[in-house]
Amino acid sequence: MKKKRVVGAALAVALVVSLCGCGGQDSQQNTTQSTTANSSVNQTTAADSKETTGGTQTIEKPASISWWTHDGLNEADYVKEWDAKFQELTGIQLEHTQVANNEYTELLEVAFASGTEPNVFDVSCDQKVAYYASQGGIADLTDLIKNSELYDKVDPSVWEAISVDGRIYGIPKGEASGIETYVRQDWLDSLGMEAPKNYEEYINMLRAFRDNVEGCTAPVVAPGLHQAMNLPEFYWDAEAGFAYVDGQWVDGMLEENFVGAMQRLQDAYAEKLIDTEVITNTTSACRDKWYSGEVGAFSYWGGKWGDTLTSRLKENFPDAGVVGIEAIDESYYRFSSFTLWCIDGRLPQEQVEQVFHYFLEYINDGDEGQKLYYCGVEGLHFDYDTNGNMVYKNMASSPDNTFQSVWGTPWQAVVPFKEADKVPQPSDIVIDTLEVLNKTGVYMKTTPVSATLNQITSDLTVIRQETIANIVMGKVSVEDGLASYRSQAEALGIQQVLNEMNTK
Repeated sequence: MKKKRVVGAALAVALVVSLCGCGGQDSQQNTTQSTTANSSVNQTTAADSKETTGGTQTIEKPASISWWTHDGLNEADYVKEWDAKFQELTGIQLEHTQVANNEYTELLEVAFASGTEPNVFDVSCDQKVAYYASQGGIADLTDLIKNSELYDKVDPSVWEAISVDGRIYGIPKGEASGIETYVRQDWLDSLGMEAPKNYEEYINMLRAFRDNVEGCTAPVVAPGLHQAMNLPEFYWDAEAGFAYVDGQWVDGMLEENFVGAMQRLQDAYAEKLIDTEVITNTTSACRDKWYSGEVGAFSYWGGKWGDTLTSRLKENFPDAGVVGIEAIDESYYRFSSFTLWCIDGRLPQEQVEQVFHYFLEYINDGDEGQKLYYCGVEGLHFDYDTNGNMVYKNMASSPDNTFQSVWGTPWQAVVPFKEADKVPQPSDIVIDTLEVLNKTGVYMKTTPVSATLNQITSDLTVIRQETIANIVMGKVSVEDGLASYRSQAEALGIQQVLNEMNTK
């Protein structure tokens, strides 16, 4: 795995999580679940349930572990069979609850308020890990991880990226996803142009698309203006959220480099190089514009999405070509925050150790458990070819498409497989996009908790988005817009937020 730099950057998101009595919402909300989650690990007293984990230390095997998921396999794609296979391999019943993705955060909040939270659940490093940790909602796994074989198998930069004040609260679900810029290669070819290597070449490419490509309604499209990862060619090293600079957390919009980012965006928008609907675009709207051949450049997720963006475009334009360009000289690509599998912080330490060993370590063992987690069940999710390699089968829920993942994607595992060449392999397009990301991609550092930020997040987010939109659309100058933002942010208490974030 290529070692990546770590930077701090996160647009504040609304926190609706309440833990340990901090919330008071109705606990009777409906959930789409296959089983009922338990808030404690069920014990087994069988003599053969204890396992030596080094020296004379033994960890008793639990009878069951409760686990929530909200993405990954559809229910029709053999989830019950996967759960049964886990029990067959481990001897542990998995009380697996599938929650609707758009309800997950709220339902997890309700579960904590009612004392029915699962043993294992996922939490984003984008501010939420620190918040859960500060409330005792997730267990501190630092010592367990560092004393396990798992620690040395994971790139040190991953541990650095997910740590909060040097403590580790979970295991990544997989490598963080990153966004890179895709460009219409056939348009470049028709114009006799090469992929841009710097900002000047990038802007000239957009101008050429605007002026010379029939059907081009917008040279570049994006879902909004307030995330640097979606517009890396304009933001460069600036961030529209909190950034970790020289050992301190700062408000990226108050940094000097943000002025240049806003000026570049304002100039490009005035030239009609950026989609005029950028303020209201959703990600699905951007994808639809890309598929319909209206745009020439689009920054979006690497990996599997590189394959999807290419194949879907070619369905409408068989001669179309797509290339994931390397980051321009002045900028770099960004990975999203990691999402961690965490353990319920209310469990006794003995039970935390059980869940860690028999679940988190198992699905990251590089072997049997990891193959089950990423590749699934033989005959249902994959088969073996004549060379003994795993090959994904067609999906039950979508018979014309093959599986590309189960609960994670094999080629984005943070622990290397012992037989990496035997598990399902990515397509050439996926490989190419991941190579592009890894050249300059940076991890986002886990955002620390701030009680004040929890209170003002929604208002601060609105002010940030409105300020950026008004500047880019030319309603105010860059200087006046940022001056207004500073005044409003200070009135909200931004300095107190930074003081709290920088207090160790």
